[in-house]
Amino acid sequence: MISRIFIIVFSLLFTFSFSQKKKKAKNLLAEIHRYQHGEINTSYKPIPLQKRVSRFPFDKTTKVKIIFYNLNYKGAKGYTPPPPPVTKQDSINLKTYYENLKKYKSVEIKDLIKDINPKGIQESKTLNLTEISELSDVLYNTCHKYYVSYTSQSGCFFPRNAILFYDESDRVFAYFEICFECSGIESFPKDMMDSFEACEFLYPDLEKFFKNKGLTTEYVP
Repeated sequence: MISRIFIIVFSLLFTFSFSQKKKKAKNLLAEIHRYQHGEINTSYKPIPLQKRVSRFPFDKTTKVKIIFYNLNYKGAKGYTPPPPPVTKQDSINLKTYYENLKKYKSVEIKDLIKDINPKGIQESKTLNLTEISELSDVLYNTCHKYYVSYTSQSGCFFPRNAILFYDESDRVFAYFEICFECSGIESFPKDMMDSFEACEFLYPDLEKFFKNKGLTTEYVP
């Protein structure tokens, strides 16, 4: 009799526990789908400046510079015609050929930062403290203003802009590469930003920042 009562009580408790778990799972699912992707986050609280600049690489840098490069690079690898015959009368044509060929080659950021004064940078600006504060606000606070359900990136990535971080020896130790034309950002070292911080809503504000500082952000024919 006692064992029968125990079985009945256990069954009731199991049923109640299962229903509670099912209810919690249902409520959690409802909470996830409560907000639409891109909806304004009304409970958003900006990350304060002190906390933003205590993050790497801002905490290790002595200078921050934003740059523009790949001015003439279209960002597409098309057919490359063969060079003309190498003869005396074709030397001018050969020179023109190689000059034109350079327009189809992209500049790599790793090559740009090897020298203290790299020649491949076509536009640049060293940021003051106020501008560094503004930049960190754009990087770390923009996406938190929205409900972000997912992040995605276009297949293309032809960066023309970058944020460079310099150490005490005036050498670049970290950077962000940005392609505004296909909304992509990569960093060195990797994972300097959370994936949700690099959501689609970041790029319009970040591009506006670059343009306000006088830098080009897209292909110039």
